[in-house]
Amino acid sequence: MASEKKSFVLYSDLIFTVSQLPNDKAGELFKHILMYVNDENPITDDLIINISFEPIKQQLKRDLNKWSTTIDERSNSGVLGNLKRWHLDLYNDVKSGKKTLDESLIIAKGRIAIKPIAKIAVNDNVNVTVNVNDNVIKKNIEERKADFKKSFTPFLEKFNRTDLNDFFKYWTEHGINDKKMRFEKEKSFGIERRLETWIKNKEKYAGNDKKEKKQTGAEAFKNLVYGSVSNL
Repeated sequence: MASEKKSFVLYSDLIFTVSQLPNDKAGELFKHILMYVNDENPITDDLIINISFEPIKQQLKRDLNKWSTTIDERSNSGVLGNLKRWHLDLYNDVKSGKKTLDESLIIAKGRIAIKPIAKIAVNDNVNVTVNVNDNVIKKNIEERKADFKKSFTPFLEKFNRTDLNDFFKYWTEHGINDKKMRFEKEKSFGIERRLETWIKNKEKYAGNDKKEKKQTGAEAFKNLVYGSVSNL
C-alpha cells in the first residue's frame, strides 16, 4: 500500500470465503492480509491461504489504484484552482487544451502575482488586485507595465476603452529615476474597484463643471440685464 494510506476496505461478501475456512486458517488469512497491506510482502506455502487470499489481493490493488487516482485528481484540482485564481488566462488555456498544466505553471512562476479580491463568479467577472511588494517586482518597468495592461482584459466589456486608457496612463506614471509606477506604490490595488471609483469621480467632476458653467451663464445674463442699474 501507499505510505500515505492508513486504512483499507474489506468487503462484506468476504464472509462467503472465510466461513468455509477452519478458525485457525481464517486467523492466518486475516494475519496474511494485514501483513500485505503493511507492505511486508508475506509469502506462504499454504495452498488454502494462497487461494483464499488471491481475490482479496486483487481487490486491494484495485482499491489502491482508485485511491491514487482520486488523490491525483484532487491535487490537480487544487493546482487548477490556484491557477484560475491567480492567472485566469493560463487557466483558460489549460482547459481549452492550448497549454498543458505544467507549461502554464512554468509561465505563472515568472509573472507578477495577480489575485482577485473576491471569489471568481461563474461569469468570470474578475476583481483583480496587484501585489506590489518589493520581493515580487523582478521584471523591468516596461514588462511590468505590459503585465498591468493585460490585467485589464476582464474589464474591456464593462468599461469603455477611453476610460481604461486614461486610467492606465495615470496609474503607470513614473519618473525617470523611479523604480516603481504610481500603482506599485500602493499597498494594494484592486483594479475593478479603482476603475469604478475613477468613473464615479469623472462623472462627478463633469457634473460640477456643467453646474459651474450654468451658474456662470446665469450671472452673465443677470449682469447684462441689470448691469446699468448701479450707474443710475
